[in-house]
Order: sequence, then structure tokens, then C-alpha cells
Amino acid sequence: MKYRSFPLGVLAAATLLSACHTPKPAATMVSSTAASATEAPLIWKSGEYALYADRVEQGPYVARAVSRTELTSNYQSPANEFQSPQIDFKFSLNGKDNELAPGQNHRLVALPKPGNTEVETPLLTFGQHYVDQTPVPSNTYLAPNTKLKIRLDLRPVLAAFKKQGYYTTYRGEKLYQQDFKHVFVAGNTAPLSWDFDNLVNKPELELKDPDGDGIYEVTLVLNAPTAAKTTAGQWQQTINTADFPQLKSPYPLLDALYNLSLEEARRAVEPDSTFRTGKEWAGVWTRDISYSIILAQATLQPQVAMNSLLRKVSPEGRIIQDTGTGGAYPCSTDRIIWATAAWEIYKVTGDPAWLRQVYPIIKKSIEDDQQNAYDAQTGLVRGESSFLDWREQTYPRWMQPVDIYQSENLGTNAVHFQANQVLVQMAEQLGEAAVATKHRALAARIKQGINQHLWLDKQGYYGQFLYGRTSLVVSPRAEALGEALSVLFGVAEGSRLSR
Repeated sequence: MKYRSFPLGVLAAATLLSACHTPKPAATMVSSTAASATEAPLIWKSGEYALYADRVEQGPYVARAVSRTELTSNYQSPANEFQSPQIDFKFSLNGKDNELAPGQNHRLVALPKPGNTEVETPLLTFGQHYVDQTPVPSNTYLAPNTKLKIRLDLRPVLAAFKKQGYYTTYRGEKLYQQDFKHVFVAGNTAPLSWDFDNLVNKPELELKDPDGDGIYEVTLVLNAPTAAKTTAGQWQQTINTADFPQLKSPYPLLDALYNLSLEEARRAVEPDSTFRTGKEWAGVWTRDISYSIILAQATLQPQVAMNSLLRKVSPEGRIIQDTGTGGAYPCSTDRIIWATAAWEIYKVTGDPAWLRQVYPIIKKSIEDDQQNAYDAQTGLVRGESSFLDWREQTYPRWMQPVDIYQSENLGTNAVHFQANQVLVQMAEQLGEAAVATKHRALAARIKQGINQHLWLDKQGYYGQFLYGRTSLVVSPRAEALGEALSVLFGVAEGSRLSR
């Protein structure tokens, strides 16, 4: 999953509230009267961690609220101790995912031979799939500070440049010689990353050819202790957030997390008064900012929220789809979550000018979706899953972009259902009775399609998506976001999950 712009403090505070008020059979609720007068009361305890009013303890690790505006933590994830030695990676020309088809990655088993401390790939050829068949013994993990030398034969690409002036990627796209700048490696183990869009900002992942023989190389250090997953050791409020809604409770930890989220929200605003998507993702992303607006930002910073949504509108007055499988729209169709975010801003501000501005944008975008993505047979909407859009994690390896376009996903359909509901309410506000009637029927049809085709009686939840080339079947996996949206938006109302 690629969570980028959710205020982490808000999510952490919500988790803390859930822990305080949702008992689990395996854990014990402890009365605050049992605590000593000098120690913050113990609220929750399980076999894994203990939650106090001012801290969380997990073995030797403690995260503590020193005050409502200061947090400390010594947490360090043990994940680096148990990393798989199987390294999946791809090469990239100019920072694009353009070497191999989705689901096809090179694989190397990074286990040094006796007497060696460095692992080296064979000489790989750009565009030719390589899988290391070396078996991995049980309880064998990637050693700390493993040096990996990656070697790439780029001569076929360079020969194509020399012969015809361009190289044709597996997608059929032409990369012209004068546009060729860099060769990167992307992958699943730090410092490798699958974030192709940000490879240009990671010079350590660029392969070089210093002697000009067409063989590009780079040496990386895997599982370095300095790359271990850690939290910041301390946070202390440095930005004034007194103009935001304030929270004071008997729980210092909750208050500190809330104040941290307010500071993060303010830091997320760029000089142009739009929200930055994340630390490594500049600019506004339709999906990410829309969910953030729905969660909190419509209330906290409505004007910045407006600016951000309008940044994701095309000159033709339609919502812009974020990048995804096959490039973008219509393989990905979850841009329509923009409508729910726009409605959330209206509910906060009551601004009629905003309503009149966003109404035609939403209407045009849904009309496009009707032509390009609505399935007349199932009543559902085609397109990639929303947020769970990392296709290697979400879809079978055999699925190509056309298959992902053809799939009909629970979360994406819940989003389209709500967008039509939003358009109905906007149309009613603006006196557009015919539009309201039309989209009320479309919303009802999507809702019926979800309940008819995606509900799994035996499991008691909605399936992940319909998929298949000639006959669609339902994936039996659950999708957390889609299940939640189905409840929140009323898709499951009166039955199913809401019982």
C-alpha cells in the first residue's frame, strides 16, 4: 500500500482510541484505580504490548508523551533481522517502469558464497527475464551489510539507438537516443525501491558505465543497520496550531498524537497553498489528497483543500486520474473519490460558489466513466483498486493492464457509488431534478451490483474484485478499504456487513 498524505498522528490517535474502547478476548482491560498514584494508569494490556495513559510499552521499547506537545521513542523494528535473501528488482530507463511486463521481476538469492562477503549478479541483459533458482535454506535471512554488485548489459539498447535512433520498450513505446539519460535499478529491498517516479531522486540507484563498453554497474549495501526501520527519537511541537480545533483529554499520549497530527497537517502545505502528497512525492495526487480531505483536512484547512482539488482538474473541466496500471485512466478509475472530497468541503463551508464550481466537473467526469468504465451486464464499474493499486501485491501475476482494466473492484465501486450519491445531493441543491433522478438510479445500480456479485455468503464479507478474461469470477480475498467504504457509504446498509 502507498499511504502518503494521511496525517499519521490522526491515524495513530484513532488507533489509540480503538485500543482504549474496543476490548479483545486475548487482552485485559485494567481499571485505572489499580495503578499507583505516581504512575499513569494502565489502560490496556495484551501479550504484545501495554498501553498507559502516557505511553506504550512493547518489550524493551517505550513511546512516551512527555507532555501534550512532546513525544519520545526508542523503538526499532526487528524486521531487518528477518529479511528474505530473495531480491526482486527491475531495471529502468530514465526512471520509468519500462523493462519488463507487470508481475515480471528479476530475482536474485543474495547469499554470499563461502569466503566471500559480496554477492554479484550474472551479467543481465536489459529486457531478458532472470530468475535465480538457488534454494533458500529454512531460517536463512539476508545478512547485515550485504554488498550486492548488479551488472547490466545495455548493449542491445545502445545498438538499437545506433541502428534506428530509438529503442522500443516492451510496451511498444519508443525511447529516442537523445532522450536517454539514466539507467536505474528498482526493487523490493532497501535501499531499492519500487517507486519509479522517484528514482531520479535516488542517485545511489543509478548504474554507470565509466569505461563506455555498454556494461552498466552499481554496488549497493543491503540490510544496512543504518537503514533499519526506526521512528524519530523525539518530537516537540515547533509550529503554532492554536487556530485548529483543540483536544484535551485525560490521556497525554492521545493529546500529544493529536497535536503531532496538527503540526504535520500544517507542514504539508506547500508555498502555493496546496497539500504536498508526502515526503518523497511533491505536488498533489488526486486520490491521496481526496482521502486526506475526507478524513480531516476539509475541517482543518478547507481553503488549502479547495486549492488542492482544483489543481487536479484538466483544462477541459474533468478530474485528473493519478498514474496507475497502463499509465492512468481508464485502467485506473478511482479519481472519482475527488467528488466525495469536494462534497466534504461543501458540508464544512456551506459555500454555494464552491458547489457551483465543482458540480459540472463531477458531472462531466461521471459521464466519461459511464462511456468508458461502466459494465452494463454487472452494473459495476471497471478499474484498478483504490490505494491497493500496487499491482504486484494485489493482482495475479498473469494479469496484464487490460485484465486489470476489466476487473471490477469493491473499493473502486464503493467510491463510484458515493460519487453518484454526491452528485444527486448537489443536483438537488442546485435544482437539477433530472440529473438527480438519473444519478440516483446509477448509484442504486452500482449498489445492487456490489451486493449481487461481490458478496460472499459463506465468508460473510465482500470479495476483492471480479476478474477473468472470458467469464468474470469473484476473488475470495477481502479488501479492508473496500469493506470499510461499503459500510461508511451505505452500500451494506440494512444487510450484509452492517448487521
